[in-house]
Amino acid sequence: MAANVYYEADADGSIIRGRKVAIIGYGSQGHAHALNLKESGVDVVVGLRAGSSSAAKAADQGLRVMSIAEAAAYADLVMILAPDTEQKRIFDEDIAPNLVPGNALAFAHGFNIRYGRIALPKLAREHVKLRAVRTARA
Repeated sequence: MAANVYYEADADGSIIRGRKVAIIGYGSQGHAHALNLKESGVDVVVGLRAGSSSAAKAADQGLRVMSIAEAAAYADLVMILAPDTEQKRIFDEDIAPNLVPGNALAFAHGFNIRYGRIALPKLAREHVKLRAVRTARA
């Protein structure tokens, strides 16, 4: 099976450029996501725990750094790229209280969702079910 290759012209960048994005975590995935979005003209912030050694790295690369709760409250789209072992606590304490209707939430890995460690808001749970059904039919 041949891979599909997509290029910049294949996507409508205005969709994401019109949003404020919070990248939670600044390891290898968070670093790549945040810089890619910044270089693409997206309003992106990095959410990190207090005292994170990654804060200086992100700031040195021209990214705005906030606490995780501040970043979640600021953004329209929250992308969680923290380690699986930390995601439940981060979500429960810092992200969930700051979500409002219309926000988007994304996870790089589905472990915490699949195994029920993170309880998604009701609307998000319904979307996940619909998406799973569509994927199963494809």
